[in-house]
Amino acid sequence: MVEMYEETVDGIQLIHAVPAGQYHQLLPTIFFYHGFTSSKEIYSYFGYTLAQAGFRVILPDALMHGARAETDENVLLSHFWRILQNNLTELALLKDTFVARGLADEQRLGVGGVSMGGMTTMAALIHYPWVKVAANLMGSGYFATLSERLFPSFGGNSGLSRADFTQQMALLLQCDISDKLALVGSKPLLVWHGEQDDVVPFAESARLQQALVQHHLAHNLTFISDPAAKHKVSVNALQKTTEFFAARL
Repeated sequence: MVEMYEETVDGIQLIHAVPAGQYHQLLPTIFFYHGFTSSKEIYSYFGYTLAQAGFRVILPDALMHGARAETDENVLLSHFWRILQNNLTELALLKDTFVARGLADEQRLGVGGVSMGGMTTMAALIHYPWVKVAANLMGSGYFATLSERLFPSFGGNSGLSRADFTQQMALLLQCDISDKLALVGSKPLLVWHGEQDDVVPFAESARLQQALVQHHLAHNLTFISDPAAKHKVSVNALQKTTEFFAARL
């Protein structure tokens, strides 16, 4: 049995999932992030399934999503990278809050997410030493190169130069994994990606796997590719993610 609550932390709306009867217990905790144009409700099944496995699960709405939704699609598209970076900064607040409440075990904290949430996961893995385990589904940590072609927020009619973008996204770009492979390889990491992904290219995950193998840093990597999957999480991915956290966190 699982209990699920809608809560707000400093203006951040979230779903809070726990094993039934264990809300006030100290539990290993996973912060799980939804994808772009999605919401905490759409990925609440991850919260339910992970709570069934014994975890406290915090599923926040990203900025301009869910309860904080931006209705103008053009505005939303132009702020993808700002939203991603905001996820990273808000994660620290959420972690501190649930640790301070005596609910989240500070020695057993994990992060996971889908697509933009997977990118949030990779940034958190680099930025926060307290992240013990990470699960990246259909995301990427190669922010510098990916920002050139995925929802670019600079150039064209944006009114923002690359230099301005680099300055504004400095925190996120500092988390680019290109030169941080040793750190990436130092903690248990699940990477799941569909080979037919038409949004975030599968090549992003294949690049990471190959780099870790080449540098003999892949011992903590669990890499799963789905030959037929596009940009959609499968039931198998949910099962593998749950098994991964249960074994490593």
